[in-house]
Amino acid sequence: MAAFEQVSRLTFQPHQTDNTIDIRRTRLPSLRPEDSDYNPKDHRSPTHNIKLWMAYFNLLRSMCTAGMLGMPLVISQAGIIVGPILTVLTGLLINYVHHLLLECLNEIARQLQIPYISYRYGFRLAVLHGPPAFHFIGKHGPTIIAVFMIASQLGICSVFVIFTCDCLRDIMDWQSSQPSLMCLVFPYFVLEFFMKDLSIISYVAMFGNFLNLMGIIFVFEHIVTNYDGEEVQTDTDTGSVLFCFGTLLFNLSAIGVTLSIDKSLKQAKRMTSRFGVLNVGILGPTIISVIFGTMGYMTFGTMEENILRSLPYDETTSMAAIGLYLVAVGFAYPLQCYPAIATIIEVIKYHDQLTTPTDMTLRMIETVARPLFVVMSFIICYIVPFQAPFVAFVGNLCTSVLALICPALMDMCIRYPYYYGRNNFHLYKDLFIIILGLTSMIFGVIFSVYLIRIRLLSKYSPNNYGFY
Repeated sequence: MAAFEQVSRLTFQPHQTDNTIDIRRTRLPSLRPEDSDYNPKDHRSPTHNIKLWMAYFNLLRSMCTAGMLGMPLVISQAGIIVGPILTVLTGLLINYVHHLLLECLNEIARQLQIPYISYRYGFRLAVLHGPPAFHFIGKHGPTIIAVFMIASQLGICSVFVIFTCDCLRDIMDWQSSQPSLMCLVFPYFVLEFFMKDLSIISYVAMFGNFLNLMGIIFVFEHIVTNYDGEEVQTDTDTGSVLFCFGTLLFNLSAIGVTLSIDKSLKQAKRMTSRFGVLNVGILGPTIISVIFGTMGYMTFGTMEENILRSLPYDETTSMAAIGLYLVAVGFAYPLQCYPAIATIIEVIKYHDQLTTPTDMTLRMIETVARPLFVVMSFIICYIVPFQAPFVAFVGNLCTSVLALICPALMDMCIRYPYYYGRNNFHLYKDLFIIILGLTSMIFGVIFSVYLIRIRLLSKYSPNNYGFY
């Protein structure tokens, strides 16, 4: 779920030339070079390459973690008919758009004859190549992508805090989230202080993945053994669809992980092949999500949060599952903070082309940004202590931009003005994805804010006895 891609190089020497280009200032050729047989994937030499099995594992684990626990909620809100269909269609859409983004970046790299270009600067080049009306967006493209990446990671970290607070509250049988926030704030500061190195964070995250696996086994055991054929709903409405679509975007999209794998994979062509990393890593979890969500809904019925809050609390395995997820998600928090902090450092470092901050200045910024990020996560959790509507809010606001609008806009601009295919198929297809993303970003966010407002009014109602 991490939405981050480190920009390792800003200057490149194109293939078989002595010139040097700066991707912050260069532009694509006005006419697409058709006679070039240069394939960027054949010229990549990643500093830290990963093997094929690692690529499959990393993408699969990014989608089969705690986000899977919210799938029964998606099915319960959308209905037993629309829910599975919506999940499958969203998974197919996300898979296609991930393919589209990698194809756009590869085409930009091919035209410039360089091995690789990052999402942020690839978005700039693509949009500047398009209609003049979009050039203002293109000039600020790297900043736009960075802002939504940082906002996305802050949202993910806040969801992690909300999730762990709920888990601790349920274990301790507290009536509100405030005691959980007070108990967890110090451990989160400690984790963020000691886990600054990505290698250490990765090992701890691997341990968290093992705990996730154990927790999902306990949850699935309850789904199977507690099934009593509760009545399920078949109807749905537009608001529920927007809510579920945002949640699915949050759970199934992995733009940052995809970009990192594509940049580091030794066999780069296997990324987008028929049984490649993308198809297996996205469509596989989509199928698992449909099965898990449908069975969870049929077992526990309608719910307002993730499935952990529907488990029978008088059974040991239920408490064990909640405890495992509490530790696993807590240990995964520094992994989600790392991309945001690194993105902030890179934006500041490369903001001014004439003056570059010193290493000491960047270290001071990092020292301040880390605890500040933890504080912001806890403040958001204190203000909005509801996981489900906040997940939909982050998915509709941030993921719709990073995973839908921007890739489709890139493809539309790169093909401008002569390469839209027969009957302008690609133009209409990209416009449809952009409109869908804008609908999610505008109306989905409005509906998610409405849900949050209703929950807050219920929380502070005089008839509420503190069970929030």
